Amino acid sequence: MHEDIPSGQRHDRVLRGDPEETRVREFLDWVRDWFGSELRDLEIFPSGKDKLRACSPELREFEGREFIRGVYIAKRAPYGFIISIEGSFLIGRSAKKHVVELSQEELGRWMRGENLKRDLPEKGVYLVRFGDIFAGSGYYDGRVLRNLVPRVRTVEVGAPEGE
Repeated sequence: MHEDIPSGQRHDRVLRGDPEETRVREFLDWVRDWFGSELRDLEIFPSGKDKLRACSPELREFEGREFIRGVYIAKRAPYGFIISIEGSFLIGRSAKKHVVELSQEELGRWMRGENLKRDLPEKGVYLVRFGDIFAGSGYYDGRVLRNLVPRVRTVEVGAPEGE
């Protein structure tokens, strides 16, 4: 991978690189390559371990401790990134690939936290949507689209009446 760079210079590059800037750049490169999407007019910054948040450039001026700036959009995972519901909307607006369109019935099942059996072109992270509604992301393992929406954000459904 880095055969053309002497090992001493490779080490020097790693030590001089800003880890936060590198994390954001890695995410933006992954979004561009995987989804064909460009995130523009957003300020993206690390927030906590392996998490990323986004806000408008104007909000960057506010540096108070009174509030948490921006919305949570993604978390690093071994297979790429887990995209939040808000992140799926921001990325999905311009995504050209790896987006799964759900039926209304499937959207209900998805928001209850269910995995969906699907036949998709390749393994990896997919954005999930129903029309203009984006509903987070899932990981396709070659057989099932695994729901990555946190349990606290899913909809609880009680037992049907009469049972």
